[in-house]
Amino acid sequence: MLCAPALLGLDAPRGKDFRLEPAPKEVQLGSGAFQVGPHTKIFVQLGHQSEDRIAAETLAEEVLDQSGLRLNIQGMKAAAKAEGGAIVLARLQDERVRSFLARNGLNADAEVGEDGYLLFSDKSHLIVAANSGEGLFYGVQTLRQLLRPNEKGLMCPAVGIRDWPSLQQTAPSISRELAQSEVSKPRE
Repeated sequence: MLCAPALLGLDAPRGKDFRLEPAPKEVQLGSGAFQVGPHTKIFVQLGHQSEDRIAAETLAEEVLDQSGLRLNIQGMKAAAKAEGGAIVLARLQDERVRSFLARNGLNADAEVGEDGYLLFSDKSHLIVAANSGEGLFYGVQTLRQLLRPNEKGLMCPAVGIRDWPSLQQTAPSISRELAQSEVSKPRE
């Protein structure tokens, strides 16, 4: 496992390195790339489709902007298997997704938390998975940065990423702490 603030000189245009911002907590570099082409679809798990559709639409828009390709967004049952060459946006509550990612070195443990995500790409698979819609959205933001134009459309380098927010505290709990703390008023 590689923990990297700056990374990735793989298959980048003109040999330049590129960076992911914010830098993911854990990155595993693989060989090869996932090809996004005219027949690629984006699958969103049913049951979370309305919440996760924003992430899917953001990704589809990025693909359109970079390559002119219009990707279809489709719902899929959690137990279903996505067809080859599909981008899957999934929830970590799905045991099959968790098992697949674990077999590929990405564990969905407590560190990932509610708003973290796992992203896995190889020649055959491109999966972004999270415990929440927010986590899935953050994973798609990272995926957008990984996509690179090539002669067939776009490619995503083979990579495994685990990432989660540095601050796990939510705004309501911060507000409660501030309300309970003593705040001195400026003297007039």
